[in-house]
Amino acid sequence: MRLKVILLILVFSLSTMPIPSSEAQIGAAAVNLDCTSGDPSGTVEVEVHPGATLTGQAFCTVSNPNSYQEKIEIEVTSDGLVASYPGSITLGPNSEEDFIVTVKADERMSAQSRNLVVKATVTEMMGFPPPNLAEEESSLIVSIMQFSGLQVEAVEPMVKMLPKIDFNLEFKLYNQGNNVDKFWLEVTDNSRDQLESEGFSISLPINKIEVESMAAPVKVRVTMRTPVDYQDWPINSEGMHEKVFRLEFMATSEFSCNNEGSCNSESVISTITVYQEASSTDNLISSASDNSLIIYGGSGAGIILLLVLIMAMRKSKK
Repeated sequence: MRLKVILLILVFSLSTMPIPSSEAQIGAAAVNLDCTSGDPSGTVEVEVHPGATLTGQAFCTVSNPNSYQEKIEIEVTSDGLVASYPGSITLGPNSEEDFIVTVKADERMSAQSRNLVVKATVTEMMGFPPPNLAEEESSLIVSIMQFSGLQVEAVEPMVKMLPKIDFNLEFKLYNQGNNVDKFWLEVTDNSRDQLESEGFSISLPINKIEVESMAAPVKVRVTMRTPVDYQDWPINSEGMHEKVFRLEFMATSEFSCNNEGSCNSESVISTITVYQEASSTDNLISSASDNSLIIYGGSGAGIILLLVLIMAMRKSKK
């Protein structure tokens, strides 16, 4: 009987004690998150030139400061870029884990900056929903890197001119990079030296120009004057003094020289033919060497004919 009384008292005492909830047992949820770029600039750099990987990476560490196991959901906002990352991570008490967020851009994408936001949120503690909202964000800048590209075309690859004529050679310049760029313009030294030694005058009205990315080409020109002296030039089959010259035009990306380690240049050659009708004197001189054998070969016969003519004149006088 005494034992029953003791058991009843014990059962009553236990029934009056509060039953601890899972929240009271676990405590508050918490999470820490830190993301950095591996690039010296501190931004996530993405190269988009032809042949590039088109990707950049952020290196993140998420940690659980609690003495309870936590399940953490990872979310990424990449401002229109494709991103890959782990969807969730489960961490034991007072532990951490590294993960990578990879962003991908399109080839030839315009140079620009985008925002990258990584968020970690606790969704479970020891298998139960957390008693509070626990989340943390880390933000980075994604830099779509600039690259250079250009193309040069001659509007008229081949021209024919008379001597002592002023004219322009025009060239089309395309900016095929992914941002506005400035280009240095020139007639190459070897080309200029050869042409000027032949009597050409050459002038480049502008030597630097800014061109928008992937825009319509801009036209640039080289102003020239053909030589005055042509009398020593060869005479062609049509009886014309004629000589062929070549001008090499070059454009160089300023951005490439300053940022890419080497200068990105493109050149094109225009052929200039200068001609002038040969005078009668020029034709006689030019054909003298060809006719020399005939003249020399016929000189003896000429002398004989001359003597016969003199003798005939003497006879007629008698």
